[in-house]
Amino acid sequence: MMSKLLDEGNLQFDFSAFQSVERFDDSKINSTGMKAVDFFAEDEECMYFIEVKDFQHPNAPTEKRNADYQMLIAAAKDKETVFPIEMGVKIKDSLLRRFSLGEAFTKKVIYLLLINLEKLGEFERGMLKEKINGHIPTGLSEKRFPAFTSIEFDLVNMEQLKNHGVICTAKTEV
Repeated sequence: MMSKLLDEGNLQFDFSAFQSVERFDDSKINSTGMKAVDFFAEDEECMYFIEVKDFQHPNAPTEKRNADYQMLIAAAKDKETVFPIEMGVKIKDSLLRRFSLGEAFTKKVIYLLLINLEKLGEFERGMLKEKINGHIPTGLSEKRFPAFTSIEFDLVNMEQLKNHGVICTAKTEV
């Protein structure tokens, strides 16, 4: 049985409340060149696709971390960046992967983007959420996939993630 404790960056996620969980962006699993969210988790009622943006991760290459951070901040301040598009592509490709594995999408689909930045005020978070939401694929009217017609999206911090049953903690440096 796979552990339900998974690390991403400088964060540890406890998925004990879920029936199943998998690291979804693992290069061994995702060798097709498609994008993927970081985690896929499932409980009785919902399928969760979770993307983590950990800009405080000390082992991430500084140049990449800074570029990603600047792109996020620009998007939150209503500037044109590819960040919302990339987040939309990650959920689209992740949904396609689940579909190719035979997923019927009969449960509610929830896409969570964890951004633990206090620099983003409510206005910036709302702006970013709205932009990303515009790139999430919805509207599939196929009767076999009722949950896919409306994907619930939320931009969350570590505390809000608990509302979805995921416990997230920062790893301490040894």
